[in-house]
Amino acid sequence: MSKERLPNLSRREYLAGAATLGALGAGGVVYNGDSLFSESEMPTYVAQQGYLRWELEPLSYENQTVKEFYGYGDGGDAGANPSAPLAADDAASRVFAYTGPVNDSLGFLHGGPNGPAGEADFAFSGLSRSKGEWVVRDDPLDADDDYEPWAGGNQRVDWQWPAGGTDGGAFWNAFDSTVTVTPKTLSGVDSWRLLSGSNPADATVHELSPEKPLKVREAKRPVKTMNVDVMPDSADNVFDPYSQDTLDVAVKPGGEVGPDDLDPGNYSLYFGSREYLAGQNGASPQKSMTVEGDLLLKYKISAANFSLSDRTAYLVGKSKSGAWVRGTDAIHPGGFGTGDPSGDLVVSDLHVDAAGADEQNLNGEWVEFQNAGDATLDLTGYTVRDEEGWEFHMPDGFALDPQETVRLHTGSGEYGPHNLYWGVESEVWENGGGTVVVEDDTGTPVIEYEYPRN
Repeated sequence: MSKERLPNLSRREYLAGAATLGALGAGGVVYNGDSLFSESEMPTYVAQQGYLRWELEPLSYENQTVKEFYGYGDGGDAGANPSAPLAADDAASRVFAYTGPVNDSLGFLHGGPNGPAGEADFAFSGLSRSKGEWVVRDDPLDADDDYEPWAGGNQRVDWQWPAGGTDGGAFWNAFDSTVTVTPKTLSGVDSWRLLSGSNPADATVHELSPEKPLKVREAKRPVKTMNVDVMPDSADNVFDPYSQDTLDVAVKPGGEVGPDDLDPGNYSLYFGSREYLAGQNGASPQKSMTVEGDLLLKYKISAANFSLSDRTAYLVGKSKSGAWVRGTDAIHPGGFGTGDPSGDLVVSDLHVDAAGADEQNLNGEWVEFQNAGDATLDLTGYTVRDEEGWEFHMPDGFALDPQETVRLHTGSGEYGPHNLYWGVESEVWENGGGTVVVEDDTGTPVIEYEYPRN
């Protein structure tokens, strides 16, 4: 079966989501000095590195306390081993908020079962020792394999773990004020990641700069997404990152914030690499204009501070209504990394036997895809099909950022950045086994995933 495609949102970032600013009558409103937001739009927390901001939704698990979530005991066998598979991706350092029966915690988990030995030395400010405490310190202080010198009370923690191990901790009641986390040493890990979402098994992953501090605070305004198209007249986004020329960046309709809600003359829109923006730097537009409904911005290329290894460009700022805004697009400075990225798309999980009768729980049947690469992957024109001829066409403009996932559910629902819906009225994937086939926009198979896996 073929599903009707969404209207063309360009080949870039498609993100559906929260209620619009006009829908204030559906619930309470929050006034933040210069703008109004409905309660449904307000996230719990906002995480920030320089000009980069992300909404941070706390994880939760079966109404457990953060201590129970970590599986942390009081005896010699205590350790940070959460029930949810947070450490399934090895060689990463992870930070997240966690909500329990009473108050929220700031959590950390480093390493993984197949990763190397490593160290995560972090400095902290803003943790209130009069209102909160470290309730999880991974291994107890009297254990032989405890490495952590919890120096300066709450101000410095040096986690260390052996090969194949994990380490971590959680500070309960952390968000009385703005908390700043500064990495001093990160070794034995490939990335520093921010996890967001109520379900730990399906959390959204945001890649952080390991060189810059991270701030977490209660949200005063939401963070919304833009549909960004770098070099809209180019298919490859190849440019000389050291050039003194200008580069076009278009903001198109289709994001949570559209061109009409942006005013670059009064609310800056900074453009650049992740590392540059994380240091609170960024290129400002030389010119801006409206062209056929798009906001076209011109930036001096060298001012954006891209290197030949960068694969994602960021556009960030504030909308006229007061929301923080963020958009991304894939780039190839110097022509590097222009090979076919389709090999980065993998089947990361599969659930073919939904609970109950198959046709009564179609959204419990799904296949999950992940962008396992280091550049944004545009899935416009891709087709997912089974052996019987059922077909699903990816929406125009749908893209996956590095390490992010999307679940394709068999039933019906509203499209979002991490969930798509086939819209059929019977099961697609056979419980006994079959093959998930994905073809790119040329019809070339890029995935032939047989299940069950032996």
